[in-house]
Amino acid sequence: MNRSRFLSSPFTFALLTGLLCAGTLIASEGIPASEYRQRRDSLLANMEPHSVAVFRANDPDHRSNDVNYRYRQESNFLYLTGVNEPNATLLLSTDGVTLPGGATAREVLFIDPGRGNDVNGETLGLEGAKALGAFDHVVDRKEFQGVFDSALTGRSVLYLLTPAPDVLLNPYTGSRLIQSRETKKALEQRYPGLSVKNPASLVSDLRVIKSSAEMRILRNAIDATAVGHIEAMKSCEPGMFEYELQAVVEYCFARSGAEYQGFPSIIGSGPNSCILHYEENRRKMESGDVVVLDIGAEFQGYSADVTRTLPVSGTFNPEQGQLYDLVYQAQEAIFRAVKPGANLRDLTSVSNEVIGDGLVALGILEDKGKVRLYSRHGVSHFLGLDVHDVGGFNADLKPGMVLTVEPGIYIPAGSDCDEKFWNIGIRIEDDVLVTSDGCQVLSSRAPRSRSAIETLMKGKGIGNLPVGK
Repeated sequence: MNRSRFLSSPFTFALLTGLLCAGTLIASEGIPASEYRQRRDSLLANMEPHSVAVFRANDPDHRSNDVNYRYRQESNFLYLTGVNEPNATLLLSTDGVTLPGGATAREVLFIDPGRGNDVNGETLGLEGAKALGAFDHVVDRKEFQGVFDSALTGRSVLYLLTPAPDVLLNPYTGSRLIQSRETKKALEQRYPGLSVKNPASLVSDLRVIKSSAEMRILRNAIDATAVGHIEAMKSCEPGMFEYELQAVVEYCFARSGAEYQGFPSIIGSGPNSCILHYEENRRKMESGDVVVLDIGAEFQGYSADVTRTLPVSGTFNPEQGQLYDLVYQAQEAIFRAVKPGANLRDLTSVSNEVIGDGLVALGILEDKGKVRLYSRHGVSHFLGLDVHDVGGFNADLKPGMVLTVEPGIYIPAGSDCDEKFWNIGIRIEDDVLVTSDGCQVLSSRAPRSRSAIETLMKGKGIGNLPVGK
């Protein structure tokens, strides 16, 4: 798509209120300051007696020369503070710490005191952070070392989360430096009797159950993602490049108010449909291909993750249809299995049973025990501030958890089956909320059945509108 010609077309602007992205989403209300306070109180309650916890903001991520990637906060820090800028540290102490000036606090946010002097835009500064209403004590980050030394005097446990990357590689010798291990060693030598621990599991236990405020944000992200799928279905046609569908999807995200993509968009057609995390998106799509679109908009740090598989020609051929229906049946079976007390391993077993039987019936496998040859991944992961969010594979599901349901079949060229099935990758992925007696499919706005997809693909979308007229 020639983007400049497209945006300058009078015909295009005449359609902005009705066609583009199938509607506009309203921005989320966000998470109230009281909820951030409650999260930190819960974490303090779960920490060991006489302990301190420290969480650092992410540093900017370098791209090239003097250019950084767009800033993304470390998820645990964002969960506990709501602050999305670097040069900040959160300190929690079960016994309290003494601050400059003599005040005692159980929690302190250390932050860059500047405001309005950052070349990338206005920073919070001390007064801005105080105005958030989420912290009683906001202190210049230059005071952190003194407070930290004082806080560790007589303490038995320090919970410390090292921001990524934890592993640094010497480019000349190939030797590895593990930051968390070296930091733990240095701190335990400096403060005798101190035990340094990772607080990730304590925060994970809180993050895995979503609040009503979090669900509002997640629903916005999921709805924006569904809108991207709808426009991609209407736009997809032979001769387009994968990146053109990517442009359609990500335009819809931005127009819906999403700040980011939760992960690089996967638009894999033909042989690329069999590559699980294909990200190049450069291939020209041809009639007879299927294309897998694994995409997710991100709102305020929370990511969706929804996948649809389309026939580039607009109609599934018989082999594509057989495999699609099999994946669809597996997903329906997984939906029925999602309930409190189940776990992600159980869901994968359900999928393997359905797909294994189906592949045997189609003559693709002789033994359903070899289903992993063509169904190569687990069928679920938790969803939230990270697209692959916190939560264990064997953990019992509980109401309030959000997870994906994503069975798939991938048969690359050269597979030991009839070549009519080669280069067909099918994945259907939806986001679900665990309820008291089952689950609610949050991404149902994106058409999922074969017939619904083929019907929608008869229309036209923003990727194939007339331009330059």
